Amino acid sequence: MRGEVLPDWGWIFKEVTVTFIVMAGLVGNCLSFVVMKSKYLRVKSYSHYLCALAVFDSLVLINQQIRLVDELLLYFGKPGVWSVFTDISCKIYAFSESVCYLMSSWLIVTMAGERLLVVFFPFRRNSLVTQKGAVAVILSMFALMSYTQVFRIIMVKKVGSQCESSPRLAVYYTNLHFYFYQLTLILLLPFVAVCICNVLVVCKIKSVGRATSNSESTRFTRCSQRRHKTTMMLLTICFTYVLTLLPLVVLTFTIVIVLKTCSLDLARHFVFTLTPWKDVFLAISQVNYAANFYIYILSGSNFRIQLSRIFFKDKMTNTNSTKTREDIMLL
Repeated sequence: MRGEVLPDWGWIFKEVTVTFIVMAGLVGNCLSFVVMKSKYLRVKSYSHYLCALAVFDSLVLINQQIRLVDELLLYFGKPGVWSVFTDISCKIYAFSESVCYLMSSWLIVTMAGERLLVVFFPFRRNSLVTQKGAVAVILSMFALMSYTQVFRIIMVKKVGSQCESSPRLAVYYTNLHFYFYQLTLILLLPFVAVCICNVLVVCKIKSVGRATSNSESTRFTRCSQRRHKTTMMLLTICFTYVLTLLPLVVLTFTIVIVLKTCSLDLARHFVFTLTPWKDVFLAISQVNYAANFYIYILSGSNFRIQLSRIFFKDKMTNTNSTKTREDIMLL
């Protein structure tokens, strides 16, 4: 137990780093939600996805911080967070936590898919990408992700001071949690889908860029460039998801292969050796849930304008306001 031995360096890194990531992420996600609900950005379909992403990312960060607090309490010999839970609260927590992680991952997939439609079918974007459609997709996705995690409500209960599966269902729960939830729904499918969509979008943008560079229509070129700026901002979010998750994906699959192919003693030694790195990669993966606001700041000029409007509303002139509205409506 960590209360009896000195914790490894990876665990210490995770405890310190993730706490800072959580604080920065919660502030950024709250500001992102407020800005995306501003008058001029809330009319965009992608604003609904980004608002939902800010909510579920924040919930993921809060859940992660709760787990860090639980680990610290156990390390200092105190009762853990789950010690005050009941069977019902364990079921609700396990279910809600997994759904939040799934929504954060699959909202990224949805945005990547939407950008794919916008780039490949630009003349049908107004019919394919709508506000009502975005809301319907988010609600449908939430229902689907919730359905995939119903097994937690059935199997999870309080065992001792922890929220775990009942002993008689432990094998089934482990398979569903690890192979179906973690490997398939959290890591493999979203990762592959985002990579494919991003590669196709980038290739299409390059081909369109070459075509518009030879176009004589200045307005057409300008509108295309503005839409591509929005697309590149959303692509940056998707690539951030891929890059922050990649180390954990590789390590997880490596551990699975070792457990399946090597002897028990060798596998145990291998997993023990990689445990600090698993903590480090877990901390890196949390950047995905905290970085979106800062991506908007760096790559989204319209986001910066709307953020300035919120904090410096009285200083915005009518001329700048008119120009901002024209710029935004071109996206």
